[in-house]
Amino acid sequence: MRLTHEQVHIILTTVHDIVGGDVEVRLFGSRLDDNRKGGDLDLLLISSTPLPRLSLAEIKCKLEERLYLPVDILAYSRDKQPSPFQAIALNQGCPLKEAA
Repeated sequence: MRLTHEQVHIILTTVHDIVGGDVEVRLFGSRLDDNRKGGDLDLLLISSTPLPRLSLAEIKCKLEERLYLPVDILAYSRDKQPSPFQAIALNQGCPLKEAA
């Protein structure tokens, strides 16, 4: 995973400050491959109910401002059937956790 402990902390703090601590955050996409360079930050946010679009936009803007990286956010609500793209992200995504 091509993220520093500080970047993970910024991501989790930003997401949880805006939408609450019960939202799971997973990284998917090119940043999972340690052999690649660059790339945007693909995040899957998993919640029990749908997240407001305004909150997702706020998370995206704040993360891009704080991390100096382009950010793509995909939201998935456990109360719905995942779309094919959500299913891929659910399967391949790596949960982000604070370093101990």
